[in-house]
Amino acid sequence: MRVFPSKQSTLPPPDKPLVLNPVLVEMDVPMFYMTERGPTPWDHKVFCGKAFADTVLKQLNQLLKEKNQALVHIGFYNPRKARKKDGTPIIPERWSNHAYAEAVDFKGVILNGDVDSFVSIKNMKASMPDQLALIKASCESAIVAIRRKAEIVDEGDWLHIGLWPS
Repeated sequence: MRVFPSKQSTLPPPDKPLVLNPVLVEMDVPMFYMTERGPTPWDHKVFCGKAFADTVLKQLNQLLKEKNQALVHIGFYNPRKARKKDGTPIIPERWSNHAYAEAVDFKGVILNGDVDSFVSIKNMKASMPDQLALIKASCESAIVAIRRKAEIVDEGDWLHIGLWPS
């Protein structure tokens, strides 16, 4: 995994929070974005805060690399307010940790580079419960080690893994 300094995002809205120590991360594992047609290769660096890179991305990179797996996601940085799985706003209103570039919606893994071998979070619970538990525990432990609070929420179809704003 390689981490490069970056600049603040120029995406709207203009009142979005600043990203602390913005970086671009090049993962060692292949990455895919989940579309309605299935996983699609995602050949981009991840824009995020350095704390997120040093904790969650480092753990995901290491754990998936050891198993020769690719990471499937439905998003990292998104300057928006926090919302529930169904899209309704969380009250009281607050910025999502995606807006701070400190979260991923982790959708599952692809085995051995074969897109047809996508394993969703639901299927990981059944066929790879130990690996899923290790991912959660490793990310949480890494976040706590930097004296931050983890936000790991099982949304059923994905696992939201983030850091509470500092």
